[in-house]
Amino acid sequence: MISEEQHRYLDDLWSNPKHSSAFTGPYKLYQMVKRKDKFKIGLKDIKQYLSNKEGYSLQKRVQRKFERSHIIVQGIDTQWDADLMDVQNISKFNDGVNFILVMQDIFSRFIFTVPMTHKTASEVSMALKSVFEGGRKPKLLRTDKGKEFQNRLVSALLKREGIHLILTENETKSNFAERSIQKIKNRLYRMFTHEQSYSYLKRLPDITKNINDTPTRPLGDMAPSAVNKVNEDEVRLNAYLIRTKTSLGKKQKRNTSTKSKKRRKPFKFKLGDRVRITFLRHVFQREYQQKWTGELFIIRDRFRRQDIPLYKLKDFEGEIISGTFYTSELQKVETDGDTIWKIDKVLKKRKIKGEMKAFVSWQHWPSKFNSWVKESDIESI
Repeated sequence: MISEEQHRYLDDLWSNPKHSSAFTGPYKLYQMVKRKDKFKIGLKDIKQYLSNKEGYSLQKRVQRKFERSHIIVQGIDTQWDADLMDVQNISKFNDGVNFILVMQDIFSRFIFTVPMTHKTASEVSMALKSVFEGGRKPKLLRTDKGKEFQNRLVSALLKREGIHLILTENETKSNFAERSIQKIKNRLYRMFTHEQSYSYLKRLPDITKNINDTPTRPLGDMAPSAVNKVNEDEVRLNAYLIRTKTSLGKKQKRNTSTKSKKRRKPFKFKLGDRVRITFLRHVFQREYQQKWTGELFIIRDRFRRQDIPLYKLKDFEGEIISGTFYTSELQKVETDGDTIWKIDKVLKKRKIKGEMKAFVSWQHWPSKFNSWVKESDIESI
């Protein structure tokens, strides 16, 4: 725990642009403290100090690549991923088509594509229906939280077809469909360059078929189009059991050669810790944009899945936050009775029991947290 004098000292080193440590991360600030040698302040204390600085914590770099739990499905058409591929930039060359519905069966890696002019509820519903009428449909359909999949028409269609909708809660979205979109785009843009044309509509069925007919390593070098109910067990063996054993074998060999064992990852956060969540933005977001929620949340539960630590959250009113979160998607924030909460706007004022109070909204917090505070407690900064 740092003293008030040390706190003021760190404030100067971190917020004064005259210092090379201004607005940097904990390691550079720590190096500056060591170099000046005025105070003995440990790296842990500096990290704790910065965690309560919005200028740092809201802009802290987000770790986007980390170990995630794997999705294991029972068999063909158990679960599909769906997403929309945005092709608005070349719609004028393709009869006004702005989006392509892309769906993938997770087990067989088989993909479906349907061109769409708009992503309205009716058009998305019709696109889904056209795929299901082809004879295949999933038991579970996973999508991101876009309104194109969360509406009355799509819900009614899925209910009629006996399909349960799952909404992904973290930033990788429907990752199988995302990978398929990237694969389709790669082939399309190679074709565009080769043919010097952005027209693809007539060729989309062929490109989709070619991807489905291409052998893929996760299926034991079998093509997605070759997977069916008859060979489902063989595919499951290749996709999950053999690959898992091979992966374990490599890990054991690596551990033997280094004479060290991989330690189980500990939980980084405790129940009751206050944290920020990474904004659910595109993977290629610019580094200077705000990367974390201004609103804080509370760790309400923690557990392991496939030996990977996961967390569940609630907000400051106790409302449950849906979904689970990986360690790298959370950032601990230290708060106490001296923490200053920033007001966004003073919405109205009123004398209550002889005392002037202000009804305020809080910076970065949703409107449900608007509250009355003593006008005398409001400070200008």
